[in-house]
Formats: sequence, C-alpha cells, structure tokens
Amino acid sequence: MNPFGNMGNLMENLKKAQAMVQVEAAKVQEELANTDFDGYSADETVRVVMSGNQEPRTVEITQEAYDQGVEKLNQLVAEAMKEAHLKSVDGMKARMRQLASNLGMPAPPQ
Repeated sequence: MNPFGNMGNLMENLKKAQAMVQVEAAKVQEELANTDFDGYSADETVRVVMSGNQEPRTVEITQEAYDQGVEKLNQLVAEAMKEAHLKSVDGMKARMRQLASNLGMPAPPQ
C-alpha cells in the first residue's frame, strides 16, 4: 500500500483550484479597470473619476470652482479626489469579497 497514493490527486486538484482562482482574479481585475467611480467636491463644482483600480481617469472643473480662487480650487479638487478614491477602494473590496465568496474562501477583512 502506497501512503502517498492520493498525493497525485491532491496535487492535481490544487493545480485546478489555483488555475480557477487566477482566471477569476483576472476577470475581477479587468472588471475593476473598466469600472468608473465618481467623486465630487462638497459644492459639486469639481468631479474626479477613478477606475476600480484607483487609476485617475478625468477631472472636471466648473467655472464656478475656478472663480473661487486657487486655494479654494485646490481644496475642492482634493475633496473630489478623496471621494472618488474612497468609492473606488470600497468597490474593489466589495468585488474581492464577492470573489472570495464565489470561490468558497473566507472573505478578506473589511
């Protein structure tokens, strides 16, 4: 009797599981790269868009924001960036929790 008889099956199953995780993770990365998250300044005169991978996409600044002066404009852009980044990170975390659940793995910490 070979004490390692099932080792080959175990290794094959582990390889299959690893391949499935890699395929699903790649799908999630692509989905996140193609998802936009908007962030706005408190007065909604500046809008920043980031991907689900936290890549900046666009910045839109209204004339009203420009008219408030450089210091205030800097603040407004920072507010919009923070909101877009937060939404992007939250979206990524939610998608990773869903992936873990679909694969029968424990959810990553929140």
